[in-house]
Amino acid sequence: MDIREKIAKILPEITAFRRALHEYPDLSGEEGPTCTRISEALARYGIGHKLTLDGTAVIAAIAPREGAKTVALRADTDALPLTEDTGLPFASQKRGVMHACGHDVHTAVALGAAVVLKEMEAELPGNVKIFFQPAEEGTGGAERMITAGCLEAPYVSRVLGLHVNPSVPAGKAAFKFGKMHAASDEFTLILHGRGCHGAHPEEGCDAVAMAGQLISALQNITSRNLSPLDSAVVTVGKIAGGTKGNIIADRVEMAGIMRSLSEETRLLLRRRVQETADGVARAFGGEAELILRPSYGALINDDAVTEIAVDSARAAIGAENVVIKKEPTLGTEDFSYFAAARPSCFYELGCGFSDRETNFPLHSARFEADERCIMTGVELQVRGALALLTKN
Repeated sequence: MDIREKIAKILPEITAFRRALHEYPDLSGEEGPTCTRISEALARYGIGHKLTLDGTAVIAAIAPREGAKTVALRADTDALPLTEDTGLPFASQKRGVMHACGHDVHTAVALGAAVVLKEMEAELPGNVKIFFQPAEEGTGGAERMITAGCLEAPYVSRVLGLHVNPSVPAGKAAFKFGKMHAASDEFTLILHGRGCHGAHPEEGCDAVAMAGQLISALQNITSRNLSPLDSAVVTVGKIAGGTKGNIIADRVEMAGIMRSLSEETRLLLRRRVQETADGVARAFGGEAELILRPSYGALINDDAVTEIAVDSARAAIGAENVVIKKEPTLGTEDFSYFAAARPSCFYELGCGFSDRETNFPLHSARFEADERCIMTGVELQVRGALALLTKN
């Protein structure tokens, strides 16, 4: 029985498992019930595993042998705070919680890969770990799993991960060499002025006018401090200040994000946002306070690992179904922690319906995944793991 036949044999069970996850999703940091389902499923198939991070993460191990080469597959498990509007018979039963980013599919694919690899355990040339990771949408579960030692004992040399993409039809996969996802920092800027009557602006320091100048000035950072060939954004998405139309505001608070594709650019954005805010505030006679909240780093795929994964995918589903992306995205992904710690490849699993005019995007209350992608995902992960174990 070849790999595809092994997958077809378990596909109804894996699909039912995915639907159960979709029907009862868990938010970031609350994945305990999901992990219980994962643990019970792994146990039914005789796959060794352990729960970690207070029961919100699961690590499974296939063919655990001391001294053997070890690779890992990663799946995130958390859902989003959305009320589902798909009308599916297995739609979320939790109002305000939905698997709108496809992590239920990722988890089902990882379970399917674990089952197939377990069946092949005796012939595997090394070890395979499977990480069922919490809080990708929230607090960076990947970083916490790494800190807890998931990449050690045995030492993991390569990591493979995927994410569904509804703009790519089911049955296809998209890969990107090098830079794939952006680094992200959130920031709050608090501008301090002096209040006075709106008819006498010379007696105060207008924090609202200061904010207007600053928002415009921030856009010059990406257009004038970066090469046109680099990609970055500084976005102010929230602003609040003032109490009444005839009172000059003494305080304005703004919140936004910075996105960049390298650590060098990331540091430049941080520095220039601070310098620009300070300069504009001084020009008005006020002060600026920057509160920075660093988030995920840039996700940069290892070229050698990606080449192995691409070759494996072409052999599995045909070269015509493998897309090589030319441009990165300024979206974020906490697989970046794995990619920073070990040579890794993160790719996109097509989940779009080819017979539909519209495929709703990720993070939409109407997002749906064509479940035919599950079989493709399991095959790519299994064959990818085997290729990484056998090739240097």
